[in-house]
Amino acid sequence: MKKLTYFLAAILCLVIVAPLLAVNVSEDATYIIIETLGYKVHWNKPAQMGYMQAFVGGSPNSIIGEADRAFYHSSDYGGWSDWGELLNWEILEEDPAKVVIKYESRDARTKEYTCIATYYDTVPYIEHEVTITNTGDPTDAFASDHEPQFEVNVDTAGMEVFLEPYPYAIYWTADGYYGALYGPEAVSASVGEWDGRNPGRMQLGHNGIGGTIGNGESASITYYVAFGEGGRDAALALVDHVQEEPPTSAVSPAGNLTTKWGWIRAR
Repeated sequence: MKKLTYFLAAILCLVIVAPLLAVNVSEDATYIIIETLGYKVHWNKPAQMGYMQAFVGGSPNSIIGEADRAFYHSSDYGGWSDWGELLNWEILEEDPAKVVIKYESRDARTKEYTCIATYYDTVPYIEHEVTITNTGDPTDAFASDHEPQFEVNVDTAGMEVFLEPYPYAIYWTADGYYGALYGPEAVSASVGEWDGRNPGRMQLGHNGIGGTIGNGESASITYYVAFGEGGRDAALALVDHVQEEPPTSAVSPAGNLTTKWGWIRAR
């Protein structure tokens, strides 16, 4: 009888905890789809690869509008060139509360791009480590203030740029959702006109990071993307925390969960 009781208790714990911590990855013909309780994002396979849709808090409406492109890297070195279509992708690491995905692409010139994105189920931010490998003549690794660039393609309630404690940019909607770019290594952040909206585009600049790279050489940067609930105030509250790795194992009871993370899964 005791064994049965313990077994039932274990099953009950699994039933309670399993829905609390889960990052789900799937794909269709167009997107790699990453879903947590807090957000669902679609990573585009055709050019330009990158986030094309983001759904927050169970809302059916994306906080990224329909367009040919939205989130991507671009650089001017003898002409503007964006990262292109998704060439390869793979899951590097996976557990119930954390998934690490590698996306690979290249632009129309000499730069190959690898983006390693880490998705957590307990926080709204996503770590991006982007590596550029040069396949041609020496060139600047990161340049032109457009790495990354984010054209949100929706009417926002506001879009702002900040330089302290490091460069970052946020936008928020009338529905109380937000998107953000945080650049602890960045040298600049900016917003600008896009598609009739002013501002309608935001970007981080990593100019000079990595210096000049020759044929076969690489350089890397790390920054953070976030999609969440709570609007402007919630986006601002994340700035001191995006570099912290959150817990990735089950914790209980729910009342003992830390409140450090903007919308940690104590629901």
